[in-house]
Parts: sequence; C-alpha cells; structure tokens
Amino acid sequence: MQTTFTTKHFEDDTLVRGHFEEKAAKLKKHLSRFKDALVYLHGCVERNPHREECYATLSLYMPSCALHCRERGGDGLAALNAAFLDIARQIEKHKDKLNREKRRRER
Repeated sequence: MQTTFTTKHFEDDTLVRGHFEEKAAKLKKHLSRFKDALVYLHGCVERNPHREECYATLSLYMPSCALHCRERGGDGLAALNAAFLDIARQIEKHKDKLNREKRRRER
C-alpha cells in the first residue's frame, strides 16, 4: 500500500506522522485481497488556527472504489484515531458487498 501524509498548521508533526504510519500498517491487514501497488492511502491532519480542534481526513483509493472520511477531535491523535476507525468500518462494509456480489454470480 502506498501512503502519503500531510499536516497543516502543525509545528512538530513527528508524533502524528508516526501514529499515522502505525495505523496504516494495521489497516493493511484489512486490504489483503487487493494488490499493494493498486491501493493508495492519503492522510491529512490540520489544526484549525481559530479554534482548539483538529481535523483528520483520510482518502483510500482501491481498484473497486474510493473511500473518504473526515473526523474532528481535540488533538491530532484523537482525530486520526476516529478517522481510522471510520475508514476500517467502510472497508469491512465494502468487502461484505463484494462478497455478496461474488456469491450472487456463482448461483
């Protein structure tokens, strides 16, 4: 899986970047049915300069679809955790849909 990660309005992003890489590695086990070269994950964490909140945006591009989510949290790590939970839920839902279509074709 290819990954890119960007931050906006962060001074020290090494902790958030490391957390992103760790979560992306865990997410990779859900994507074993797809070839690594065809799966692309882009993550972005941005801090709102006018409020004390952060937004995490994840975009996962697969051969069969593209999944997107945007979550808000008190800090970058909380927003990133919520976004990865949401994208994992979407992946499982999409895999179930693919399995149903495969079983329907076999009949």
